[in-house]
Amino acid sequence: MDCRDALARLETIEADLLSTIQTIRTIRGELTKAIELSPTLEALLSAEDVAKLLGVEPPYLYGLARSRKIPSIKLGKYRRFSPLQIKKWLERKANT
Repeated sequence: MDCRDALARLETIEADLLSTIQTIRTIRGELTKAIELSPTLEALLSAEDVAKLLGVEPPYLYGLARSRKIPSIKLGKYRRFSPLQIKKWLERKANT
């Protein structure tokens, strides 16, 4: 094999590597975007946790939740509260 053939092979390998690197960067960008846009689950709060945060008794909070005056999620016999929804609810209450 002469030097020109070796040089041509190296140029081909270099072009392939650059193409592969570009593909990797594109995939990394797509994955980063997908991770940023993917919804994340938040830990739900118990009625006792929310009652403590709001400074009310749990039975009062359960009554608000049953009458849909405060956002909650019913999971079987359990009632849970989304921190994000509670925050939005409090902001609405503060603006009225």
